[in-house]
Amino acid sequence: MTGDDDRRTISVLTEVGAVSRPLDYHLPETFTGPNTVGSRVRVPLNGRSVRGWIVPSEGTTSLSSVKDVTASLGFGPPETVVALCRWAAWRWAGTAARFLGTASPSTLVPRIPVAPRLRTDVEVRGHLGILGSELAGSTVATVVRVGPANDPFDLILGVLSLGAKAQECGSVVVLVPGLAYARRLTARLARRGIAAVDLAEGWDAARAGWPVVVGTRTAAFAPVPKVEAMIVLDADDARFASEAAPTWRAVDVVVERSRREGAPALLVTSCPTPELSVIEEQRAEPEVEGRDGWPRIIVVDRRDEDPRNGLLSSTLVDRSREALEAMPEGIAVACILNRTGRATLLACKRCQALARCDSCDAAVALDEVLRCPRCNEVRPILCTACGSTTLKRLRPGTAQLASELSSLLGLDVVEVTAKTDPEKLRGARAVMGTEAVLHRVRRAHLVAFLDLDHHLLAPRAGAELGTLAMIGRAGRLVGGRSEVDGGSVLLQTLLPDHSVITAALSGDPTEVIAGDLELRSTLGLPPFRAVALLKGKGAPEFARSMAEQGLDVRELDGNRSVVVALDHTSLAEGLVRAARPKDPVRISVDTVEL
Repeated sequence: MTGDDDRRTISVLTEVGAVSRPLDYHLPETFTGPNTVGSRVRVPLNGRSVRGWIVPSEGTTSLSSVKDVTASLGFGPPETVVALCRWAAWRWAGTAARFLGTASPSTLVPRIPVAPRLRTDVEVRGHLGILGSELAGSTVATVVRVGPANDPFDLILGVLSLGAKAQECGSVVVLVPGLAYARRLTARLARRGIAAVDLAEGWDAARAGWPVVVGTRTAAFAPVPKVEAMIVLDADDARFASEAAPTWRAVDVVVERSRREGAPALLVTSCPTPELSVIEEQRAEPEVEGRDGWPRIIVVDRRDEDPRNGLLSSTLVDRSREALEAMPEGIAVACILNRTGRATLLACKRCQALARCDSCDAAVALDEVLRCPRCNEVRPILCTACGSTTLKRLRPGTAQLASELSSLLGLDVVEVTAKTDPEKLRGARAVMGTEAVLHRVRRAHLVAFLDLDHHLLAPRAGAELGTLAMIGRAGRLVGGRSEVDGGSVLLQTLLPDHSVITAALSGDPTEVIAGDLELRSTLGLPPFRAVALLKGKGAPEFARSMAEQGLDVRELDGNRSVVVALDHTSLAEGLVRAARPKDPVRISVDTVEL
């Protein structure tokens, strides 16, 4: 498009959230930076200087007069990623600028390097390598089930081996749950002579089309010009979902991006989430290898333990001492007690039976009656096992337990939380903490869940499946059951016959996955419905506007409402059409709060 004064006119989407439409600006003759779609610029807007991105022209402008671009801010994401960001804004009721910010560098990138070629002698090893090379030729998203302790590295090499044979190879983008994981995987690929870059440290290299780009959830928007394949390791990990507004899920972005670019997406998991379970293409490693990838399990029935020991059972202490002997260096024992959940666990004072919902098996909360926070079922305060009307709350503390275990083992037990300084773990032999332990400790001989029932009976859909996945992650610390010198995962529970424990013992999560899908189908939850949570003073008014469009709206307490639609297209279109209230409202699509 050309202006009257022969200066080129471009469309710019600014970072100002209140301005959702692109605005037209002139590109001065003195402009020297990149000026393709996705490039970053600085422009004047209402007396301010703001940042923005060049986007495809829509042929309209909201300004009374077209102003000049002030300066170049270097390269931004390619045009394919710009389109993906605009789709994500529609999908999760956000602004395109927020997603473009995720896809952009944190510093100015005035030039990009020349990308190397992928080496042509990538070796394929084992059944996972063969499976990777086979799936690399696909054009659809595929869920790949592997044992939690099995190394997926050969799967990546298998994908790369097929790409190395192509004349023009794009980039293989690998998503992992954490920054430390990304750094380790990048270094591991480099030791094999494969040109790989960590997106957190090499945005410009990714923009140039490096053969392998590794990153966390933001790598779903990696600025590679061409995608050869996308791989998500631990696709069930909760860290791939962003709970900051707008909420979004990296796995869904990967599936959409691979569909748009005709590239395969390999979603690797040991315990598929419901959203992964309904993807049509499902593959798994051979049954024996898959089961061997699960850890050895030790079940401690707390009903048979001396109640004076509390959560520090005699079996736990004995196994901890054995682990310390078997692993003379490093952290040998890791104990987990997660108290950050919303459930308040109740047990009968007489027979120790847990108070559970008769309909969905979740832990019930004590009010004037026993009420299930998951399905809202109500029953009198009565133990269904022995008829007692006296219940007690079970609320242990990690700090106190760490001190008690220190006395029993005769060494310091370090308490670990999400905020614990990694230096504090240096030289530690035993740790006690929340689920953060699984992300802070690389290796142990014994991982003990002191009270597994807090996880099993949490009042949220997916609690059982999430617990099984957590046991699988613990298995990585101790190794698979086929390893001669591998350790064990110890589960302390009042429910030794629970389906999750049975699945962990057998190394087969199939029944737990099926049960979770059945529950979600019955309750009308994702992936069988699309759900958005509305919060804030403007939530009631906005919910009424959604209801007028025929969507199912359910009011909750405290200015909260839930909108339910048959699919995400209906939900997204309804959110776009609904009249925004004057009061603030936070829209959370696919949130884990429900």
